[in-house]
Amino acid sequence: MVLLLHNTTAERLERLSNDVQSINDEARKASYEMSVIRKASESGYEWEVTVYGRKVCVRSEDIFKIQRTRLDLSIKDIFKEIVAWKLKALSIMQS
Repeated sequence: MVLLLHNTTAERLERLSNDVQSINDEARKASYEMSVIRKASESGYEWEVTVYGRKVCVRSEDIFKIQRTRLDLSIKDIFKEIVAWKLKALSIMQS
């Protein structure tokens, strides 16, 4: 049972990672200055996202938490929203 749960979680994380990579590819095609670095964390993955020189981190737990409550959004949309929220918070903190 534990192995099955681990495999399911690993598959979800891998799909999530692929979606994040496609967002990065989209941004590159649209000439956005964005880079994404994936790191393994205790409970999944963490992405270090740099957009126009500003760096924020997005954790897989954040995405899955929002996905449970916002069923109408795709993972790509959730990821973009989290990055936007964190960039806005960073801008507010720096001003």
